[in-house]
Amino acid sequence: MRQRTSSLRRLAVTLLVAVGAFAALSASAAQAAPTPQQLYKALLKAPKASTLPSALSGATTKAQTLSAGSKKHHAVGAVEIGNTAAIVGFLIFPTHALALADLKAFPPNVGPNKVLTRTPADLPRPAYILRANGNGYVAVYAVFVLDNVIVDAWTYGQKGSDSQIRSIVQKNALWAKSYGLGLMHG
Repeated sequence: MRQRTSSLRRLAVTLLVAVGAFAALSASAAQAAPTPQQLYKALLKAPKASTLPSALSGATTKAQTLSAGSKKHHAVGAVEIGNTAAIVGFLIFPTHALALADLKAFPPNVGPNKVLTRTPADLPRPAYILRANGNGYVAVYAVFVLDNVIVDAWTYGQKGSDSQIRSIVQKNALWAKSYGLGLMHG
């Protein structure tokens, strides 16, 4: 009986140690996620040029002014990484719910923007690929919500180059997803 009691105590101690270690790891992982303000500041730092997709070659990183609507949804900040031909934008909110509320209040499929798909490959939902025409040019956008951030990837070209432009936007959107996740999760 003593041997069984001793074995049970060792098992209980082992379980308590394992639970404690798991709790400590969980707490440190939770602390590792940046606050929305820290994420905004991290996004303001230019990414390494070698990590950028070719369409964003020579891109600059800068803060953008928040719209009245985004301010109403408590946006923390907006960051644009772009050049004269392609842009990736990050609109940071305190929570996922506020990012969704902003996207719902200001849907991207208004005006000249026409939805090409609501299920683009490898992007989190909700997500859109959109197209707009004007002055002999076509613009293609990818818009999606990544945790508490609305991400927008955009480029344009001459009419008739839709598939090429869409491919560029898809690559830029996937880069933005990876870059954003890297900053969010270290």
